Amino acid sequence: MNRFHNVIFGQKAFIINDAKEVLIIKRKNVDIFQGYWDVPGGKIEEGDSLFQGLAREIKEEVGLKLERIILCLSTSKFEGSMGDHPQIFRNIYLCRAEGKVLLSSEHEQYKWVKALDLANYNFPEDNDFQFALKNLVHILAELNLDKSYSNLS
Repeated sequence: MNRFHNVIFGQKAFIINDAKEVLIIKRKNVDIFQGYWDVPGGKIEEGDSLFQGLAREIKEEVGLKLERIILCLSTSKFEGSMGDHPQIFRNIYLCRAEGKVLLSSEHEQYKWVKALDLANYNFPEDNDFQFALKNLVHILAELNLDKSYSNLS
């Protein structure tokens, strides 16, 4: 984990399929946001590049192989709510991944959901996540699935 003087670097991934549906996962057996819907993500570990860290988290949480990062939806800094209240720097990406979904023990359910229907699910009240969520409908309407808008790999 890249942690220096109470700092955490993290990432989240809105993964889309060919139908432009978004993979969401429901959390269980965790200390924070239990029962909420979320998207795969977590902390970057020491030695990870952004791509490697995101690929590892996606593999650990949903069993998929990160194919590519399409674009960065948000970059933010905020204070964490657990323990010593670390400063968290986080990127939220729109991604493509391949394989069969296999949930980790931290999650109890997954769904592929149309962007317009995401408002019907209970996500954590997290400002930059909510910002990305609201803009996703407009982004996906204009998105060319064959193009990457990011050079992270």
